[in-house]
Formats: sequence, structure tokens, C-alpha cells
Amino acid sequence: MTHTVHDADLGWLELALIDAAPRHYPVPDPQADPAVVALPPLRVPPELAAKAAGAQLTLLDPEGVPVATVEVVQAGPDWVAGPITPGDPITHHDHTSERAAFDSPAGPVHALVASTPAAFAVREALRRTARSRGGAVIEIVPVPTGRETDRHAHRWPRLAHREATRDPGDRIVVVPDPEGVHPISRLAVLVGLARRLGAEHVVVPPTDRTAATAVAAATRLPVDVVDVDPAQAGLADEDLTRLLDTGAELPDWFAEPAVAQEWHTLHRSRAHAGLTVLFTGFSGSGKSTVARALVSRLMDSDPRSVALLDGDVVRHHLSKGLGFSRADRDTNVRRIGYVASEITKAGGIAVAAPIAPYAATRADVRAMVEGQGGFVLVHVSTSLAECERRDRKGLYAKARRGEIPEFTGISDPYEVPDDAEIVVDTTNRSVDAAVDLVWAQLSALGYLSD
Repeated sequence: MTHTVHDADLGWLELALIDAAPRHYPVPDPQADPAVVALPPLRVPPELAAKAAGAQLTLLDPEGVPVATVEVVQAGPDWVAGPITPGDPITHHDHTSERAAFDSPAGPVHALVASTPAAFAVREALRRTARSRGGAVIEIVPVPTGRETDRHAHRWPRLAHREATRDPGDRIVVVPDPEGVHPISRLAVLVGLARRLGAEHVVVPPTDRTAATAVAAATRLPVDVVDVDPAQAGLADEDLTRLLDTGAELPDWFAEPAVAQEWHTLHRSRAHAGLTVLFTGFSGSGKSTVARALVSRLMDSDPRSVALLDGDVVRHHLSKGLGFSRADRDTNVRRIGYVASEITKAGGIAVAAPIAPYAATRADVRAMVEGQGGFVLVHVSTSLAECERRDRKGLYAKARRGEIPEFTGISDPYEVPDDAEIVVDTTNRSVDAAVDLVWAQLSALGYLSD
């Protein structure tokens, strides 16, 4: 039997395989102490749990590589428990070697744990405190996992190393940082790893103060909180994003020059990053015409590659065989979203103009794309009456006669967006004027170069 592990489960499994967490999946316990290092339960589909007790369960990574085996000693409705045996290494092509060696430096060892990202001033304060005790310093840097499709994910280890300006003999250890982990559990795992590496004490930033108290009591290892100037403790996520989106300089207390450059490489400004512009609206609203005109203007003036995901072309090559039922139209839009996210990840501009009538599907497309770059939803708000008046193909007339089932606006709903960045009505507006409006808004949002 096999089970594929993803995202946070894969991160936790890797922590177990590098001995930062126990190699044993536990029975679910809602009363478990988060300061006691343990893997979270391994959740599996009910049909797999029903036949897994007493068997071996091979765990696969998303590429199908067998990375571990679980001897299932207990199983519940949707979980399994038992000891873990390593299989093939979990590989990270950008930083595999960084996790391969866990030899400790000679002499007294002091560990510092810094969240990624952390302000340069905070990390330096942690290093100074650790070095003041004498001996070697190990810096443990948790790197977010579960972001395999994120264009930024492979740069996190590189950024961590850029930030790790340290004396000869010191070392940095990059470890997985699964998403959604209780802060006390997270620190307990990292402190446990520090102890395994021979650390006599650990220093952490003030953001971990509450967790540090609980973990120190549970592990009986000194965990010191290093206070820093509150003004230099860090940047709020929205402030950091704003500076990076606009290409502005980062404060010198937040990042030394080499690290600041890495941040700007990690997070390109909006005018240089990939972008998806998704037009949505009724059939006949003018969205496809405006989208094509926008693509033409972008090709003339923007250095990024531009791709138009034309509805008929997508239907022929990507969605061949799909009909026009609600489920099939949903699938078509999601496929467009996936292709657009890949174009965006590669630094290009994708422009698409499906009807995309359902808010949930549009939200899914937004989520797919925003991990890779920019996303702008353009609602072409031309009224249904105007679209029917323009109906050159007679589709609305057929839909009203019942000849076309599930037709948006007639026998199937159109959910008006409440999250569109741009709204344009083409009723009394030329194509050029509509493109002018979209262009001005894209520029105001910072997605176009001056």
C-alpha cells in the first residue's frame, strides 16, 4: 500500500527523517502538549485506513519516490500510527546538501533560532548573544515548506545563507518549516534539534517569548529571549510587500546590502514580475475584444513576454472534449488559471477572457496565480440587455428558446465579482477607450513600467 504525502505532512516527515522529530506517527490526541516534540498524526483517506492496520504503508513524495515506510500498528477512521523507516532521501535540488550533514562543531555549542525572514538587526543581536558565551554557533533556519509551485520557494535557502554572515567555524542548518504549525510545537522541534547538535543553550527572538517559556520548561534546556530595539524588530508583512512591490530600498537595519539584493530578486517589483490579467463578463460583453487589444499594446511597450489565452484556442488544445455544462466550464477556467500561473511564474504576462461566471472558481484561479506573481481581475460589466442586443451569433435567442442549456445570464447565474481590481463597461465606450482605462488602472497598481 502507498500514500502520497504533500505540503506540511511532507515537511514533518522530513523533520522526522533528519531526527529533528521522533520517527513515529502518534495516535491523535487533542490534549497533547505542544511543547513535547512529536509528529502530528498522519491523516489518510478512510478507505486506506480501513485496510492499513498491521500492514506496511509506503510513503511517496509528490514525484512518486518512496521516501519512508510506516509499520502501521494502529489505525483509525482517517489516520494511521506506527514507527517510520527511512527510504530514499527527500531531495531539494536547490539545497539538498545543506541538510545532508549534521556533524556538530568541536567545543561548546550555542544555537540560535531565527524565523525566516528575520530582520538583520535581530539576527545580529542573536549572534552577538550566542557568541558572548564562547564556543561555536549553530544557526538553525526554518525554511517554509508546502510551496513547491511558488516561484520564491527555491530562493529561501539562498536567502538564509546570504543572511548567515558568521565567523569561521560557525554553521547554518536549514530545516523544513511546515505551515500551520503551533508556535510552541515549532520551537520545540527546533530546540530539540539544537540539543541533538550538541547545543548547551539556545537564543531566540522576542517574537518567540511565550513559546520559549513553555519549551524551556519542557526540555530543561536554557532558551534565552534576546530583546532588540522594537523599531528594528522587523517589518510587518504588508510593509515589506509594499517596499518590494515598488522596488524601494529596504532599511539597512532589516537587511545588509547583499541580502537586500537577494530580497529584491526573491520578490521582483510588480512592474517586473509575472502578471495575469483575467477578464470576466457575459458573452458579448466585449471582454475578448478588449483583451486582444490590451495584448497588442503590451507587446508594443512591455519587455515581458505576453500570451493571450484565447477561448477558442484553449478549447481546442487544452480543453478538447469538454462540453459546456457547469462542471466542464469550471474545469476549463481552472485549466486556464493553471496555464496562466505557469506563465506568471516564468515572469511573463498572461491575458485571458473566459466568461468565468462563478466566484469560487475565480478565487481559485487568483490563489493559483498570486503565489507566482501579480493577478488583476477585470470585470467587463456590460449589461445583459446590451450583450443580448449585440448577439451576432444568436446564442441568447437560442438560450431563451431552451436550445442551449445552462447558458450564463439566462438559465445559469453570473456571480458579479466583488473583488475586481478594474471594472469597465463597454456599452458607450470604444475598444481603445476601454483599453486606456484598463491600462491606466494597471499602471496605478504598479504593474506597468513608466
